[in-house]
Amino acid sequence: MNNISDSLAIAILHQQAGRFFEAEQIYTQILQEQPNQVDALYLSGTLAHQLGDTEKAIAFYRQTLVINPALASVHSNLGIALKQQGLLTEAIQHYQEAIALQPNSAQFHYNLGLAFQQLGNLEAAKDSYHQATILQPSYALAYNNLGLVLLHLGEIEAAISCYETAIQLQPDFPEAHRNLAEALLLTGDFDLGLAAYEWRWRMFPPEQLPNFATPPWDGSPLDGKTILLYAEQGLGDTFQFIRYAALVSDRGGRVILACLPDQVELLKTVPGVEQVFALDEELPQFHTQAPLMSLPYLLGTTIETIPAKIPYIFAPPSHNFQLAASPETKLKVGIVWAGNPGNRNDSKRTSGLQPFLPLFKIPAVEFYSLQVGKSSQDLAQLPADIKIQDLSSYLHNFNDTAAAIAQLDLVLTIDTSVAHLAGALGKPTWVVLPFIPDWRWLLHRDDSPWYPTMRLFRQESVGDWSGVFAKVGQKIMKYEV
Repeated sequence: MNNISDSLAIAILHQQAGRFFEAEQIYTQILQEQPNQVDALYLSGTLAHQLGDTEKAIAFYRQTLVINPALASVHSNLGIALKQQGLLTEAIQHYQEAIALQPNSAQFHYNLGLAFQQLGNLEAAKDSYHQATILQPSYALAYNNLGLVLLHLGEIEAAISCYETAIQLQPDFPEAHRNLAEALLLTGDFDLGLAAYEWRWRMFPPEQLPNFATPPWDGSPLDGKTILLYAEQGLGDTFQFIRYAALVSDRGGRVILACLPDQVELLKTVPGVEQVFALDEELPQFHTQAPLMSLPYLLGTTIETIPAKIPYIFAPPSHNFQLAASPETKLKVGIVWAGNPGNRNDSKRTSGLQPFLPLFKIPAVEFYSLQVGKSSQDLAQLPADIKIQDLSSYLHNFNDTAAAIAQLDLVLTIDTSVAHLAGALGKPTWVVLPFIPDWRWLLHRDDSPWYPTMRLFRQESVGDWSGVFAKVGQKIMKYEV
């Protein structure tokens, strides 16, 4: 190969055009002739990275840096690959190397912020994103992520300002609109927040959106028409917002519901709902449709007008199991300590089982695990002298969970679907919340306008579950059925 520069230029054109095999052939041929050719090593790394072979990309980037450690872009790309592998500490080191070599790169500071944010070092992430916005004042992504970090640090107004700046810079930025909506709703501004929350739909490509032949409902009187209400996000969201079915029915609608299969039988008990189907079932004909989480917006909800008549979900009248309790038991408490790991806020809201341990020593209180999934296995790690009744083998769907909750005196849970189900059933429910919770729990209050029988226990600082559970323990010891 006579002219490496020309060959590299051709390979780069192939790579940019998506002709990856041709590009790889040229890079390989160059490296066979010159194993230490820095550009070919680095570009081979970018190609492997582009094709999703992160380990191979890391190997090429490392080889490149052995030959020339002063290449900022290679340090940055290696940092990105390491972060994708979950190797955050090493990723941060390479981002910092990149910044030392090229301190005025807003992109490098932004990447460093992403790694710090994922690691949970919010103050460092805040500094990195802030520096990125200084270096590039038009950096909408950096403003959006700075807003996320500020929000979780409790700087709500500053977060809102960052989201607004991101939107000014990039008006068609669905994630920033969604984040702004959630921050506004968290402060209780339902007027602006619910309108902005409608932007959530633009975060998805068209092929991932519901495709209905009928028009969306605009909130107007239905005059006997059939309306489909459909679940769109988590299980808990469906339990929370199905309360609006009765109001839609009051507008003259014949309400049918599409939800996840585990919820079908239980949601047949909701007032105002005439038929319930699984989301993957063939649906009957309907005239119009609306997602459940748009109903507060369509119906003009404010904090003062949240429909909070409970119960609006009803446990089955009979069931095939009864909760056992010792004769000295005065209080039966159901617990949940872990949520869906796929939720974007799960690491903040999930307490784990460890903070519950002091509660298990309170006399005359029987604890029942409502935890399902992999986390139910955490009970096996408890000390031998702690006995928790594990109900997971009985809980095949939410009908079963509702039947168990109906037999309890109290539910103690993190922010997950069981919290919403217990609240909708009208059961006394205590929810332990992170320092900055999901928007629906608002701020600075220990009650919920959504659920009259609910009490909220909030972290006083980021990650402090021990303080939360100390308060819970004091209240349980004084609790009277």
